[in-house]
Amino acid sequence: MKNEIFINIYSGIPVQSLADELAAVKAWNFDGVELGLDAFPLVISGRINKPFVALLHDILNDFDLGRSAHIGLGLDLRNRESSDFHFRVLKTSLDICAELGLNPLVLHFEKDSGDPDTEARFREYHARAAEYASKCYVNLGLENIEIEHYRPVLGAVREINHPNLRMVLDTGHLFLASRYYGFSFEDAVTECAPYISHCHLNDNSGIFEQMRVENFDIYRTIPMGYRIAYGRGDIHMPPLYCNVPMQFVIRELKKAGFTGKYVCEYSHRLFEPFNAQICKDVRALVES
Repeated sequence: MKNEIFINIYSGIPVQSLADELAAVKAWNFDGVELGLDAFPLVISGRINKPFVALLHDILNDFDLGRSAHIGLGLDLRNRESSDFHFRVLKTSLDICAELGLNPLVLHFEKDSGDPDTEARFREYHARAAEYASKCYVNLGLENIEIEHYRPVLGAVREINHPNLRMVLDTGHLFLASRYYGFSFEDAVTECAPYISHCHLNDNSGIFEQMRVENFDIYRTIPMGYRIAYGRGDIHMPPLYCNVPMQFVIRELKKAGFTGKYVCEYSHRLFEPFNAQICKDVRALVES
């Protein structure tokens, strides 16, 4: 089975420009797009915005492109005060994915709380979400992040043990986490590979930005141009531009029988003159 090569569209695209963006994705020779669900007002106060979903449906259907989705920022199923509301937002997001043919839906694991009751509730919500997703004919993926060791993410997927919930490997996040926590990136990829159903390919220098864990508000104010120039943190560079061993990742996923999508998850508007070549290089690597 051929692995498809996707590119992300997460934010900053007004809906009236989406058709042009999708046409560019086709011209660059990508097979599909991963849409950020908060890039458009698809969910309002936990409920589906039906007119906007219908508008997006018509735009997407004009293009022969595969589709996956990334959950909107802010979903927090560890939130004691409003976890039921967050779960409602997740279910609404799954309804939207079913309507728009977006599959899978990627969720962030975020940070283990260290509290057994909170983590048990977190897993229970994901088990319920996986069951609901199966009725929507949408798969769920739980993504590792750079401020958490990969083992809690992998452990959650194993413990929930639902056929509709698998792991999403983010190569850039794993590479940074390996530097921060001191584990082997290669060993982690090999251990996780049998559980991975979707892969975000993005690159970085492997320099962990300490402000990411010390003060997230300050971290968000650091100019991206500075962070890119000095290679600091999760800079989302195109695959094969920095230090993540992409060849190893692809090889290990192939050995594990990976049949999912590879999403080139980078700031593609910065690299617009080179996006077709980036797609070509990644496709050559995947198909070699």
